[in-house]
Amino acid sequence: MTERVCIIGGGPAGMTAAITAARLGSRVTLLEHGERVGKKLLLTGNGKCNYTNRRLNPSCYHSSEGSFVMRALQKFGPESSVRWLRSLGIEPLDRHDGWLYPHSEQAASVLNALRTECELSGVRTVTAATVRQIRRGKGGSFQIMTDREMIAADRLILATGSKAAPSTGSDGSGYLYARQLGHSIRNVFPALCGLHCAEKDFFKAVAGVRVGAALTLLCDGEEVERTEGELQLNSYGLSGIPVFQLSRTAARALGDGRSTVISVDFLPDFASLHSYLEERLSLRSYRSFEAFGNGLLNKNLWNGLVKRAGLKPGGNPAEQSGRGLKGLAELISDCRFRIIRTADFEQAQTCTGGVSTEEVNPETMESRLVPGLYFAGEILDVDGICGGYNLQWCWTSGRLAGGKGMINEQ
Repeated sequence: MTERVCIIGGGPAGMTAAITAARLGSRVTLLEHGERVGKKLLLTGNGKCNYTNRRLNPSCYHSSEGSFVMRALQKFGPESSVRWLRSLGIEPLDRHDGWLYPHSEQAASVLNALRTECELSGVRTVTAATVRQIRRGKGGSFQIMTDREMIAADRLILATGSKAAPSTGSDGSGYLYARQLGHSIRNVFPALCGLHCAEKDFFKAVAGVRVGAALTLLCDGEEVERTEGELQLNSYGLSGIPVFQLSRTAARALGDGRSTVISVDFLPDFASLHSYLEERLSLRSYRSFEAFGNGLLNKNLWNGLVKRAGLKPGGNPAEQSGRGLKGLAELISDCRFRIIRTADFEQAQTCTGGVSTEEVNPETMESRLVPGLYFAGEILDVDGICGGYNLQWCWTSGRLAGGKGMINEQ
């Protein structure tokens, strides 16, 4: 008897699971509540689709169960993804030392390849489908009631995504289905997103500035995490890849009611900034702090930091006491901003939280609680850092769920 598989969610994980199951001979129905599949995929990598990363280690992922992700990746990792997507016509382009993109540098290429393969594999795709109810049928089967039909399935794969970017279809509905079927959901927060800060006047003055910086996240005064890279200063606070990397930890700390602060070193290449500033001042005469900082930092940022240190951009640095210069150096090297909230789900690239991975088999993605129920993609409590890791998770979990852990890369 032909196995019947129903997949809810037409994103990259859902389409991957559908193709995999169909290639193994299952009769597959793919349900997508949007007007078309894969809408969110088009946003990845700024439209260029950074689909995996060869530089992979356990610190690239976060989950409620420590070894869950790496056990899955051992079965289907980055090189497996490259070979599989190549079989769909997607040639890899290695940029940034291990960050892989389609050679066309178009996310639409990947979406078109997945959509075409779904058609060629015989997947029945139903768009604009609203799931009303999921029931267990006789013999452990599933009955999925939509707004237009009832679908019977031997296996059900939930690949509905998280709550990030809900305008693309990720509205968090999958969490409700999973909870109704007996699974627990770890609290969901935005991740890979900007952070809103309390120091509004400072950020209004420096909005639009980009600067290389080192960042330290402090929760209740304790150092929790460090990163560095190009920082973007916006009218609301902090953004850019280094901020995205810290955002999931900051989100959880805020959710727990903890004091959450980011310390920014705006000149991390200067080991002893105070000594450098003293030497700089001794080499020539500067009529103002604004002139003193020329060529060192962005003008607006420098003036904003000077003001925050209690000095005047038009003031003469030579007339300041050594304490004033030292205070400025300390502020530039350890400028602290109080985080009041993360960006909204709409601005987040992914989420932290989801279906507890302690309740899912990492080698098959099958529920440990409900036989025949599988999960794939961001619905699970798995989130990666920037760099293609979240899409890699879609390929890995989709392939495992679709194939019940039996992977044939062709």
